[in-house]
Amino acid sequence: PTAKSLVGDVQSRVEALRAGNPDRHGPVPVDLVTASASGLDPHISPESAMLQVPRVARARGISEATVVTAVTQATEERQLGFLGEPRVNVLVLNTELDKLRQ
Repeated sequence: PTAKSLVGDVQSRVEALRAGNPDRHGPVPVDLVTASASGLDPHISPESAMLQVPRVARARGISEATVVTAVTQATEERQLGFLGEPRVNVLVLNTELDKLRQ
């Protein structure tokens, strides 16, 4: 976390995220500006998904309420009620959003 190149990468991602989501103000969820070790993690935090709702709704030509419902349905809770954190399965979410276009 002290590597200057890593800090620069994160700062660039924050700037890009803010540019792509101009309606959003406030803190940026950390999982949107950092990378997993493999880069293949199919999950994001519910906060990250909700931050992107306006942009996704505009891009897909659907209402924000519809996207929020899809995010809620794609959210997986803690395992056994206490292990891990709530997370949104992005593959499931995108599949559901694609079905709305048909």
